[in-house]
Amino acid sequence: MKRNYKLAAVCSVFVLAVSICASAGSTDNFSGPLIGATGTESGSFTFNSTTDSFSGITLSFAGSTFGNVNASNGGGQGSCWNGICGYFWQTQVLSAGGQKDWVWDAILVYANGQYKDFGGISNSQNRGGFNYMSVPEGGSRLAYLLLSAIAVFGAIFVSGKSRGTGTTA
Repeated sequence: MKRNYKLAAVCSVFVLAVSICASAGSTDNFSGPLIGATGTESGSFTFNSTTDSFSGITLSFAGSTFGNVNASNGGGQGSCWNGICGYFWQTQVLSAGGQKDWVWDAILVYANGQYKDFGGISNSQNRGGFNYMSVPEGGSRLAYLLLSAIAVFGAIFVSGKSRGTGTTA
């Protein structure tokens, strides 16, 4: 019986150790194609989970459509509800050609460290948007699937162990 408790304790410690890598770091960088316009966007932000605040928010739109526009926001206090913290901002910037572009951005950070950053850029002629969803640091979807499978098969293995011989009358 003690052996089963030891096995359960080892499995619990293993699951805890594997789960620790699922938490994301405090600085996040993202990049991807700009939907609805030619070019790409990239950006970064820092989220402080202790104070629920965002800082160092930058966006860069590369490509011929918007003429390499850069936008930034100093950040601020996020609004949190039910384990999700969010921050929204918008600004007007000048492109390289002297044209005024509107940039808006919304960031959502989930309790598991995953985040979603979505927004857009527009001027009188062009419009584009982006929608980036992160995977927490320390793995990919396949890695999480494999770890889940290990946990399930470990539980099956532990539950199928012989409980010892009982006395019969």
